[in-house]
Amino acid sequence: MDVVFTIVSRNYAAQAATLMASLAVAEPGVRRVVAATDGPIHFADPGIEVLDASTLVPDFAAMCAWYDALELNTAVKPHVFRALLARPETAAAVYLDPDIYVYRPLAEVREALARAPLALTPHLTRPLKGEANPSDHVILTSGAYNLGFMAARDEPQITALLDWWADKLRFDCRVDFAAGLFTDQKWMDLAPGFVSDLALLRTPALNLAYWNLEGRTLERAGQGWRVDGEPLGFFHFSGFDPEHPDLLSKHQDRIRITPGSALAALCADYGAALLANGHVQARATPYGHNTFPSGRTVTAEQRRRMLKAARAGEDFGGGLTDRAEAWLDAPAGASRQPTAAPDGPWLAGSDELALHLITAWPAPAPAALLAARHDLRARFNGDAEGLKAWLIGPEALAGRFDPRFLGEPVTADMALRAARYAFGDARDPDLAAYGLAGRAGWSPAARPALDGPVARLAGLTPFPQVFLRIWEGRTDLQRMFPLTTLRSRFGFLRWLIGGGLAEHGIDAADLPAAVTGHPAWRLARL
Repeated sequence: MDVVFTIVSRNYAAQAATLMASLAVAEPGVRRVVAATDGPIHFADPGIEVLDASTLVPDFAAMCAWYDALELNTAVKPHVFRALLARPETAAAVYLDPDIYVYRPLAEVREALARAPLALTPHLTRPLKGEANPSDHVILTSGAYNLGFMAARDEPQITALLDWWADKLRFDCRVDFAAGLFTDQKWMDLAPGFVSDLALLRTPALNLAYWNLEGRTLERAGQGWRVDGEPLGFFHFSGFDPEHPDLLSKHQDRIRITPGSALAALCADYGAALLANGHVQARATPYGHNTFPSGRTVTAEQRRRMLKAARAGEDFGGGLTDRAEAWLDAPAGASRQPTAAPDGPWLAGSDELALHLITAWPAPAPAALLAARHDLRARFNGDAEGLKAWLIGPEALAGRFDPRFLGEPVTADMALRAARYAFGDARDPDLAAYGLAGRAGWSPAARPALDGPVARLAGLTPFPQVFLRIWEGRTDLQRMFPLTTLRSRFGFLRWLIGGGLAEHGIDAADLPAAVTGHPAWRLARL
């Protein structure tokens, strides 16, 4: 373990400084590195090396356009690992999230790296009880391992793992539960199969946090701390705000801090360290990749549009540029004016050909596919509507068919049939079609009319018909969230955000703006 690094935007500089200060005491022999993702950071401690993340990631500027701060900071992680492990003096490197505090030497990590090329900590070593947040289901959607910690040796199989990981994170480091993604973390569920051995550090002394603290005994022991009798190695203060030290994390409601308890003292000490390291000033620093050159703020919806277009080959000229802003403001399909096609549309450029496929009548794409593929003729001979439903269903969902090529509006019957092709008959057909519409790229007008508010439930909380449909189909939800109080409706929102929508195949980004822009929705996401 030669180097320990973290990755931050400037608004997390205080957390990084506090982590590095704890390492200077607990692990004075390791090199301490901070990778900065949105501008230079200057630390008072001269022993901290600061790396500019933009110099390590080939597509960094472009990724700044389609990723928010959390996504970007996690997307660069394999690149920083590669850069540090490439140094001749580095045999092994450790990543720690900036909101971690190290209390003693990390002997277990050294021992783990001596026996395996990769070391991780699981989120859970025993089931969580009840339905408080987080639950086992929430952890399932987030990933088996908490990537606030990762340790790796410099060897070819780790280089191969990091190359694969970096490639996946170019476009798929999203918080997108419906697609089975959660930043860099969910991908590491596959890592044990890619390396010769994995050291799984199950001790509660490492990466103790709100998700695994339940049922543990934390106590002060001399100048340090113990958990279940073991000396505490490092605590992960994810979601902690030093200005509200009585709340362990904004991400959970499972653990409460009892005044006068050991946990209260631990949080108070960490909060004081953050404040001493300039937390108030740092958190006020605006994110460096949040606006276009015009000063206009980029929205989450615009980031997703740019990501989808970039994956398809669109070039915005390197990040949040004037060109990217103009592309977002241009009418759909207006990226280039069509020109006369030589010898018919099939020899034209891609934009002209796409325009022909979208506007020609009858739509040529379904007929062309039917003529070209024997399997489709055998399956859909005489069933034109079935072919269309299959194309806009599983084929569009997999990215193999653009629904615009259908050449006609998606009817209600076609939508329900497409959902059955995509998901079978197990799901509520209207809910399945609603989720499919967003994920498969249908026109908003094509999805079932479930966006309207439920008058008796909407107001202080957003509550469209789609939420009620989910709730009415589940007796377990009706018991947990009777919806008779504001608290139960808010709890239901938290359940939806934490994985309930993904469970029903619905992407939160496809919900109406009246929902995602509602203050209660934004609060529930914290």
